[in-house]
Amino acid sequence: MRKVAMLFLVIPFILTVSLSTEAAEREERQWQDESIYYIVIDRFMNGNMDNNTGTDLDNPSAYHGGDLAGIVSQLDYIKEMGFTTIQLSPVMENEESAYHGFQVNEYREVEASFGSLENLKNVVDEAHAREMKVIFDLPIGFVGKNHPWMEDESKDDWFTGDNIASNHPWFEGLPEINTSNSDVQQFFKETMDYWQNETGVDGFRLISSGEVDQEWSSTGNRVLDIDYIDKEKPFRNEAREAFRQAGHSLGDLVVEEKDQKVHQLDFYDVSRFTHLAVEEGQNPVTRWRLALTYLFTSPGIPQLYYGTETPLDDGGNSQNLPMMNFKAGDEEIKKRIEKLTSMREQFPALTRGDYKELYNQDGLAVFQRSYQGDTMVIAINNAEETQSMELEDMKDDQQLRGLLHDGLVRQQKDGSYRLGMERETADVFVVESNSGYNWLFIGFVGGVLGLFVIAVILISWKNRKADKSS
Repeated sequence: MRKVAMLFLVIPFILTVSLSTEAAEREERQWQDESIYYIVIDRFMNGNMDNNTGTDLDNPSAYHGGDLAGIVSQLDYIKEMGFTTIQLSPVMENEESAYHGFQVNEYREVEASFGSLENLKNVVDEAHAREMKVIFDLPIGFVGKNHPWMEDESKDDWFTGDNIASNHPWFEGLPEINTSNSDVQQFFKETMDYWQNETGVDGFRLISSGEVDQEWSSTGNRVLDIDYIDKEKPFRNEAREAFRQAGHSLGDLVVEEKDQKVHQLDFYDVSRFTHLAVEEGQNPVTRWRLALTYLFTSPGIPQLYYGTETPLDDGGNSQNLPMMNFKAGDEEIKKRIEKLTSMREQFPALTRGDYKELYNQDGLAVFQRSYQGDTMVIAINNAEETQSMELEDMKDDQQLRGLLHDGLVRQQKDGSYRLGMERETADVFVVESNSGYNWLFIGFVGGVLGLFVIAVILISWKNRKADKSS
């Protein structure tokens, strides 16, 4: 009986082997295959009370106690949501009040409020043990006002002579670095070497105020992104505007067909998307479900800002960065994130595929991602009523199988494919052959169940016979 039961339990594993094998045979991973969770170290998790000197939870501009040990304690939490990479705000020694880390005073030392070099190594090691990558933020276009270089005459030409002019208080007035200087370039290449050699970190995001020569900065594919403060981000701006309220058109969504481009909806330089929805009298959970579906299925690398999954509301003030509350998570948003990250792992079309818009009208947007013969169709209905459209250029005898809502679209008698979406919903469809009823699967399961029943009957019969003989 035990052997039969074990056979029965193994069935699901046998049936999923082919799917797992297909996912495992993917090409060597690139940055575009990753799903990134961004952490502001000081506001994430306090894992070590011994480095809490100067913390003040009542002062939004002071350290609040988040540290590297706290990140390690929550890696499983991040992994369970399906993220493959964590990105850390600057870990380097910085100005006394710069809890965010962007006012660096020493590029090759760990900020004591966050922990030690050993703590940082442990973050990378523990992430790697969970098959997750780690990215460090590295500010290269500016330094803290008390950086030792400011008093070093030999480094006068390392600066432009100007201070940063920014709308963001973290950067306003900081001394600007001359990133076109060859000595500066060499320093930062060696700094990246240092952190990779000391910690095993996988890559960097470089942050500057002016254009950076990518020839020197992108050596070895270790630079995920070069970001510029106060630079317009069309993808983010249009997506936040479109999804903040039901009924908004999706016609202005920006598609940047660069698979290596990092996209986010929330970040430290804008107010939380949750607050935008609340301002409009909308349900932020519903708004996030649609926006996240777009973020994780359009071309580019999705990056989720810490706390989105709860979802955090900053009251419209981007400088309001509360400590992460792990007990306040919203299960609907987390489940949507888990499904979307899982899809990106299973279907390369979502990470490497070509993009084609199929329909965009009256709040319903439908687009297609195709890669090596596999096709996915993504439908997002931002309208306040049910919408439908007809898919063109579809082959005969195909079907679209929904992965978020288990919907199924099959060819009609007139040869057309009609896709209908209820109000404020989104789905991701796999385009596949019309299987109808899977008689092979049904027959297999039926046969196994039949054997199981026969085994139970035989064992019962033997037991009764044994009882009578005794």
